[in-house]
Amino acid sequence: MANFGAPAHTAAMGNAAGMMVLAAAGVGFANAIGDAIGAAARARYERRYDDALTSATAHADSMEELARLAMTMLAELEGENSRLRAACSQRQQVIDTLKGRRL
Repeated sequence: MANFGAPAHTAAMGNAAGMMVLAAAGVGFANAIGDAIGAAARARYERRYDDALTSATAHADSMEELARLAMTMLAELEGENSRLRAACSQRQQVIDTLKGRRL
């Protein structure tokens, strides 16, 4: 298509380089915004991960403490159980002895 020296065509051709620079800058700016959004999302993810890890570690520590307490209580109950078995055995021996005297 012939432009026959149209002023709009001449102006557009004169500004083509500038428009390409602006377009490239716009694409670069859009990429920078996308990278910033991605970095912010990554930072939020890492913060949530760190918080979850800290919470899980604290929970594991409290569960370990609870398990140690349970083991201590279990040892005490096993000792009490042994003493009760011994007492029941002695009682049964006394009962058997008393029954033997009646006969």
